[in-house]
Amino acid sequence: MDQNQSEHHDNFLKKFFQKQKVRLSSLQEARFERSERELIEILGDDGDDSGRFPAPGILVGILTWIFIIFFPLMMILDPAEHMGTPVNIRNITGFYVPLFATLLVFVANQRLLVPRFFFRKKYWKYLGANTLLLSIAFVSKELVGFLVVREPGQGIAYFVSDFAFAQGRDHFIWMLVTFFIFVVMICLICIMISVFSRQIIKSFILREKRRSALQNELDFLKQQLSPHFLFNTLNNISSLISFDPKLAESSMTKLSGLLRVMLYQTGDNFVQLKEDVDILEKYADLEKLRMDENFDFSFKVNLENPNRQIEPLIMMPLMENSMKHCVNPNGKSFAHIEINQTGDELCFRAENSNFPRKSQRSSSGLGLATFKKRLDLMYEGRYTYETKVENETYICQLKLTLK
Repeated sequence: MDQNQSEHHDNFLKKFFQKQKVRLSSLQEARFERSERELIEILGDDGDDSGRFPAPGILVGILTWIFIIFFPLMMILDPAEHMGTPVNIRNITGFYVPLFATLLVFVANQRLLVPRFFFRKKYWKYLGANTLLLSIAFVSKELVGFLVVREPGQGIAYFVSDFAFAQGRDHFIWMLVTFFIFVVMICLICIMISVFSRQIIKSFILREKRRSALQNELDFLKQQLSPHFLFNTLNNISSLISFDPKLAESSMTKLSGLLRVMLYQTGDNFVQLKEDVDILEKYADLEKLRMDENFDFSFKVNLENPNRQIEPLIMMPLMENSMKHCVNPNGKSFAHIEINQTGDELCFRAENSNFPRKSQRSSSGLGLATFKKRLDLMYEGRYTYETKVENETYICQLKLTLK
C-alpha cells in the first residue's frame, strides 16, 4: 500500500511539474511572439535604411545608468524641503556610493565571476571573490563617508579605531553572520539572473532552429506539391479533353490557380482565412476528378471574419488525408468537410469513408508529421487535434485559437 501511495505521489509530482513546464513554455513563447511583433512595428515595412546608423549595445546600458544616476538626484534636489531631508554632500554620497557599489558588484558577477568561476564549478573561488568584492564595497562606503565628515586632525588611525563600522562593533559576531548571509543572497541572485538569461537565449536559439528547419521542410514540400497528385490530375484532365472539353479547360484553370497560390502566395507568414479555404476548395475540386459519379462530397464553410490571418496551408494535410483515404472499392465513398470560424476560434472537421492506403516513401505532400510540428510551433497550447474511427467512418477535428 505504501509503495502504491509513493508511486501515486511521484506521478502527481511529475504531472504537476510537466503542467508547469508547459505553462511556462507557453508564456515564454507568447513573450517571444510579442517581442517579434514589437520588432516588426519598429522596423516597419520600409526596407530603406537611409538615415539609420548602427547603435552599439553598450550604448543602451550607458543611457540606462545615466537615467538611474540623475533621476534620483532630481528627486533629492527639487522637493527636499517638503521631504524634510536636508540636501548635503553626506546624504548625496550616502545614496550614490551604494548605488555605484551595486553596479560594480552586478557587472563583475555577470561579466566575470559567474562565467569564469561558477559555471566552471569553481564554487569556493566564486564565493571568495564575491566576499572580497563586497568587503571592498563596504569599506569604500565607510571611507567615503569618513572623508565627507572628517574634521582636521582625524586621519587614517581615527578611521580604523573609531569611525569604521562603529555601530556594529558591539555586535561583531552578528555583523559577520549578517555579512555572510548578504554575500550568499547576492551570489544566488546573480547566479539566477545569469542562469535565466542563458536559458532564455538558449530557448530562443532552439526555437529559431526548429522554425528554420520546419520552414525549410515546408518549403520543400510545397515546391514538390505531391507529384503523385499532379500526375493523376493531369491524366484525369487529359481524359476529359475528348468528351468534355469545357470541364477539362475549367479543371486546368483550377490546377493553374492552385499551383500559383501554393507556390507563391503561401510564401508569406500569414494569409487571409478566405484565401486558405479557397486553396482547400480548389484542391478538393481537382481530387474529385478521379472519383466516380457516386462520390458523396460536401464542403461547408462558415466564416464570421474571412479576413482573419492564419498560417498558410495549416489545414491542407487534413484535407489531403481525407481525400486520399476515402476511396472505398467495396462501398460508397464519401468525404464531408466543414470549416467554421467564430471570433478567435477556428474549427476544421472532416468525416470520410475509412479506407486508408499504405504510405509510400516516394509520395510527398504536406504530411501529417510536418502538420503536427507546425501546430506545436505555431499554436502551442492553443489547439486541440483529435481523430477517431466510428462505424467505418474516419473523423478528424482540429480547433485553433487564431492569433
